[in-house]
Amino acid sequence: MLDRLLPLTIFFLTLIRPLCAQDAITVDRVKFNTLGDRWVQVEIELTCNGNIAPDAVNADYLENIMVKPLLAYRIGSGEYRFYTAQVEIMIMEARDKNTVYFYMPGLIMERDEIRGEPEFYYIEVSIAGEAQEPQKSPAMGNIRDLEMLKNMQSKANAQVEANKNILIPSYLAPPLIHNDFREEPLYLRREPTS
Repeated sequence: MLDRLLPLTIFFLTLIRPLCAQDAITVDRVKFNTLGDRWVQVEIELTCNGNIAPDAVNADYLENIMVKPLLAYRIGSGEYRFYTAQVEIMIMEARDKNTVYFYMPGLIMERDEIRGEPEFYYIEVSIAGEAQEPQKSPAMGNIRDLEMLKNMQSKANAQVEANKNILIPSYLAPPLIHNDFREEPLYLRREPTS
């Protein structure tokens, strides 16, 4: 009898888990746009699902949200180059949608002989320093599984110094490239340090 109930129990838990463990932030859409002078805009649309932390000040508000894209481009030589950056969102309200933007300079695109959309990308979202579990969604563009993602992250970590500060958040982009801040969240700005 217990042998029959166990698979049924596991089945129901897998149905209920997404309801209980829903991510605090959902990545709804990732879009790459080529702009003037070959600049590339990375547009990441987010939805706040509320704060389920037991010590939350208010369940309708989520704080300390880190958004970190990892882009893998195949350069002219056939090798992969990895670019990453991050922004910290101060606060979002439940059911609120915001868009985060990052930019790749056109001269880098020319230098590395790359086109607008990366071959692979991953959008990591962390809440109060803890990364949300990777899930197959718009956040994992063309990445087949977690093993492939870990391999990509490992290679990116090896290149982090060589490509530091190349992918830039919107608030550091030239005004002619990014001049519309209406959909963006409230950032905690972290200027690059040398």
